[in-house]
Amino acid sequence: MQIFNLADVPQAIDTLARWHFNEWHALYPEETLEDFRADLEASAAHGTVPSTFVAQVDGKVVGSISLLPHDMDIDEPWTPWLANLFVHPDYRQQGVGKQLIEHLIAFARRNSLDRLYLFTPSSRDYYEALGWALLSTQSYKGQQVDIMLRALAKEND
Repeated sequence: MQIFNLADVPQAIDTLARWHFNEWHALYPEETLEDFRADLEASAAHGTVPSTFVAQVDGKVVGSISLLPHDMDIDEPWTPWLANLFVHPDYRQQGVGKQLIEHLIAFARRNSLDRLYLFTPSSRDYYEALGWALLSTQSYKGQQVDIMLRALAKEND
């Protein structure tokens, strides 16, 4: 598996937009497929935040992960957020998601970020096993979600 910056594989945007729309449209019912596509285009850059990374196996897109300034409409100053972790069903349970998360954490550290946030309606145990801590559980757009934090120690610590 290889992981690329979306800026280097913009041809993946349409596929990822469809996957993300199908997976998360219930949380963002006011957004269209084109909105999801535009969000990905905005994160296809070589900056720090926003950024999106794409996992490929034998040149085939199999997953993604993003680093966004905000991923929830809440009254908190928390930033940045791990978002858009998606692995195609044919590639789940093979470590792709974990590798994407590790890649994003290493990227964040290299860019002097000291913490990351995420929210999840159903994967709290998965993230806790990877070192994330629960900040709160709240109702968000009709679903109970867990908001989590990952403090990023320096790589040499």
